[in-house]
Amino acid sequence: MQTYNETRRWPPGSPDSLFAQVVDTIAIAVISGKVGEGAIIPNEGGLGISVSRSVYREALKYLSAKGLIEARPRSGTRAAAASHWNLLDPDVLRWSLAARPDEKFIRDLYELRSFIEPNAARLAALRRTDAQALAIRKAYEGMAAVEPYSEFNIQSDVLFHECIIDASGNPAMRCLKSVVTTTMMWSMQLQLGRTREDYLSALSDHRRVAEAIEQQEAERAYSVMSALVQDALADTLNMFRRRRAVKPFKEAAE
Repeated sequence: MQTYNETRRWPPGSPDSLFAQVVDTIAIAVISGKVGEGAIIPNEGGLGISVSRSVYREALKYLSAKGLIEARPRSGTRAAAASHWNLLDPDVLRWSLAARPDEKFIRDLYELRSFIEPNAARLAALRRTDAQALAIRKAYEGMAAVEPYSEFNIQSDVLFHECIIDASGNPAMRCLKSVVTTTMMWSMQLQLGRTREDYLSALSDHRRVAEAIEQQEAERAYSVMSALVQDALADTLNMFRRRRAVKPFKEAAE
């Protein structure tokens, strides 16, 4: 299972994997401010990666489409202003989380989650099919069956939230799933090493959300999911501060 800051989906050693490494290197340099707004993007020889000119050019095209860089006539390829970035794009969000986010950025993401997920849970309670309710229940049971923050636990947790958004019956809301899942996967990397006792409250809230949706209690589903997201924010900020206090965040997250 991929974590939030891994390169792209292609296997190591493949040409596409090298492309991903170049893309990630440039993107994180831009988002972190190492290459500031309007600054020239390093050429292929300045990346610290052995890469052909063709792979480098394809990486620039990809990042231009994401809004992170822009080609200016007679002045080269430069880092674009942050206002041009699309943070709802899962790659841009992943790069932003890998580039040492601050607490405001984390709060902003959870504020968005607090708009999306409680409303998705409320709609799911009203609209879910029996099959969707069962999928949510099975995802919860997968979470409960294994150790917290293990690979299967994380997969089941992400699936739980995805199933609820799907069950909302709102296609536009489904388009925001990647914001939720990318933020969750990043956050859960911070939680590694916590005990099962630390996890029990969150697990109980997931069960209560599943039950509210099964029983079609829309307002209860909304309320419990709201509390779950707020508790997740508090836990994430707590672990973020602890990790940052021990060693530089980027090193701690790797």
